[in-house]
Order: sequence, then C-alpha cells, then structure tokens
Amino acid sequence: MNHLYVHAVFWLLLLLYIVAEYGFSIRARILRRGKAKQKKLDRGSFFLVMLGMNFFVFLSFVFGFRKLGELSFYMSYVGDVLIIIGTVIRFSAIIQLGRFFSVTVGVVADQKLIQTGLYKKIRNPSYTGVWLVANGIALALRTWWGALLTAIGVLFIFAYRIHVEETAMIQQFGDKYVSYMRRTKKMFPWIW
Repeated sequence: MNHLYVHAVFWLLLLLYIVAEYGFSIRARILRRGKAKQKKLDRGSFFLVMLGMNFFVFLSFVFGFRKLGELSFYMSYVGDVLIIIGTVIRFSAIIQLGRFFSVTVGVVADQKLIQTGLYKKIRNPSYTGVWLVANGIALALRTWWGALLTAIGVLFIFAYRIHVEETAMIQQFGDKYVSYMRRTKKMFPWIW
C-alpha cells in the first residue's frame, strides 16, 4: 500500500468531508428558512474561498501525482489525521453556531454572538478546521510543495474572509465584538 492511488483511507476521508460540507450547507439553509433575511455583507469572500480552496487542493493533487516535492509515505498518515481533526473542528463549530451559520458572510436580525466552546479562544474555528483539512490533503498526497503552498495560500484567503466577516460583526455587535476580538485570536489559539 505504498502508492497514491490505493490509499483508500485518504479517499474515504475526502469523500466523507465533501459529503459533510454539502450536508451542512443544506442544513444551514433549512435552519434559516422562515427567519428574518440576513443582511448580505460577503463582498465576494465566499467565491474567493471556494475558488482558492479548490485551486490549492487541485495543485496538491497535481504535485502529488507528479511526485513533485515527494514526502515520506508516513506523511500520508499525518495528513489523514489532520483531515480527521480538521473535519471534527469544522463541523463542531458549525453545529455550535446552529442557525447562525451561513456559507456567505451576513447577519440576521436576532444574531447572537457565540463566545463559548470552540469560540472561547478563537473567533473562526470553522476556518481553522478547513485549513487543517486542506493541509491534511496536501500531506496525504505526500507533497511538500502542495503543503507549503496550501498552508500559505489558504491562510491568505481566510485572512481576507475574516476581515470581511469581522467588519460585519462589528457593525452588528459594536463594542461587544471589539472586546471579544481583544480576548481571542483569529484562527489559532495564542498565535493568530
């Protein structure tokens, strides 16, 4: 089992993650049905995240299949573990937000500021989870070029998305959100 094509665990994890993403997107729409319309403040960040994530994952596949910057076979297991951890973080954060989760940046009239659980130390644990999944994919594909470019590229994409989202949250919550920002980090506890 030392060939990329037969790494069944990776392919199963990837499939489960994709299915879960679609499932939670549908769930978000159902939970918001009948609620006050959200004020859309996305500024193209959803499109950028989708395009950027797909680009960097695709790049990792290209590097992995061409064996560019090839890593040890054991790094594929590290990648699988990161995919699992990232998936758990991502969907735990979404579940914790409940009906306030949306794939686009926006707020609803009765929006609440969640500051407990995963949101106690970081403001965007869902993005942290996606970042771990994307980097897990690159490592599972055993390409250090893919891992490096994905780590940096996806971080820049989320930096923009977080800026857009925090602008919307400050508009909605004012000083309460600014205070929350002072107590927490954006994506990584104690770092950023």
